[in-house]
Amino acid sequence: MRVGVKVARRSLKAKIGVRSPDPQFVMKEKILELNDKFELVLKECPEIVFIGDKVLRQKTDEVSVSEGAEIGKRLQSVLAKYRKITGLGRGLAAPQIGENKSVFITYVDNQFKTYINPKIIQKSSDCNLYKEACISCGFIWCDVKRARSVKLEYQDEKGDKKTEELDSFCARLIQHEYDHLQGVVNIDVALPKSIEFMLSDPLKEQLRDC
Repeated sequence: MRVGVKVARRSLKAKIGVRSPDPQFVMKEKILELNDKFELVLKECPEIVFIGDKVLRQKTDEVSVSEGAEIGKRLQSVLAKYRKITGLGRGLAAPQIGENKSVFITYVDNQFKTYINPKIIQKSSDCNLYKEACISCGFIWCDVKRARSVKLEYQDEKGDKKTEELDSFCARLIQHEYDHLQGVVNIDVALPKSIEFMLSDPLKEQLRDC
């Protein structure tokens, strides 16, 4: 933890004294805790790029299966490190490690999965809402409206062409990662006035009806 953060914590505690903490104090204390985690992410996961890097604003190029598989392995390694630090993170796309390539991975049911040259070919008309976080945006999140179900085409690491229909959380995860391949991050499609620090437990967040 940096000295400045320690001083900020002492200052906050000195102001509150022995009184019950007010909401502003609690919020600032949580933000300082997020700052601690973010510094550790910066140190242990130097491959991750953050909002402001131009690669996150570019459409990606298709790759060969062999290159896609190799990028997939790197993404898995980075996401594993990130999850060890934060306990969070369900997906990561190639632009988030500085690669302008059409590859992303997911981590669902304790398993990594690599998607090479994916394309969403169908979306449902009905939708849901969810507070989405993004590794490349630090510890902020926002409400994003997305299709409830999608159909996806992609290649796996062996080069086999796959078609999958996904719904609920998995459909949302796929759409979030696919957006990265289009040069879009979650805060670009956030509902108005919904961007905020991630102060509650994201593991308890639930899908909501539109």
